[in-house]
Amino acid sequence: MNVRHAEARDFHGVMTLATEVLGPERAEPFVRSHAERHHVLVAAEGDDVLGVLAYRTDWFQCTLVGLVGVRGDFRRRGTARALYKMVEDVSPSPRLYSTVEETNAVGIKMHAALGFIPSGFIDNLPQGYRELLFYKRLHPPGAASVR
Repeated sequence: MNVRHAEARDFHGVMTLATEVLGPERAEPFVRSHAERHHVLVAAEGDDVLGVLAYRTDWFQCTLVGLVGVRGDFRRRGTARALYKMVEDVSPSPRLYSTVEETNAVGIKMHAALGFIPSGFIDNLPQGYRELLFYKRLHPPGAASVR
């Protein structure tokens, strides 16, 4: 599995996974806005997109992961972990945030396993569920890290 920044050839696979997570109305504008900033990562084997992660770096001077999706047959195989590792490596901020819907028990457990801690929640969102916010302190760029 190769984890890298998304390329034009990945668009269909990225959109397929983003649509599963965000729905058909929200997926395309969300992906396009992140792709314009080169803030979309993919886990791929050849031309097959196995997972996607979209992030932004302008959220209160922190990095915020706004989308993670992994193809069903590649879940629980380290795909999401590899995507998060790459966003940690490219983050210009030592503060990494990520969100998950309160109904997503697997996502909540995954964040804990990746070293995130709860940081709050956001209510009154259009989808009707509370969005849980998680935080992870990263090592400053150039500092030795122990993983």
